[in-house]
Amino acid sequence: MAHSNPQGDFVQFILGGALASGGAFALMNQVFLSSGFRSAPRYPYVGLMLPIAKPGIGLLMIPLGIGVVLLFLDGYWRLSQFLIWGSAAALLVGVLNSLQMRMATISLWQLVVEIIMIAAGSGLMFRSLKGYDDKGQDQHKRM
Repeated sequence: MAHSNPQGDFVQFILGGALASGGAFALMNQVFLSSGFRSAPRYPYVGLMLPIAKPGIGLLMIPLGIGVVLLFLDGYWRLSQFLIWGSAAALLVGVLNSLQMRMATISLWQLVVEIIMIAAGSGLMFRSLKGYDDKGQDQHKRM
């Protein structure tokens, strides 16, 4: 078994992280997000903004408010935590669900280079950690 070099492994980890981060940045820079939350269309025959009939995230504020009230009452800690965290999680899911993604037009060459950068950088990072256990000690020295 080959002896590992901690300084070389550290440099390899940093270079792999930079390569993977650069590839991820280049790939994410090609993605555009828009929100699904838009104002209701203006109907010409009425001239008013009419709401669209879809479930609103604003209703999640009711159990959130009840949870905050129960938080300050004695004896309702578990129920208040359930209402607060459940409402916050549902709110986050609702916001993320409303996002629409589209990718900019790029060449196949750009996409392949970005994917290879991410994969090669990740491989370098994992290879630099291969010879160590979870306590940071060299496995080869203990044998």
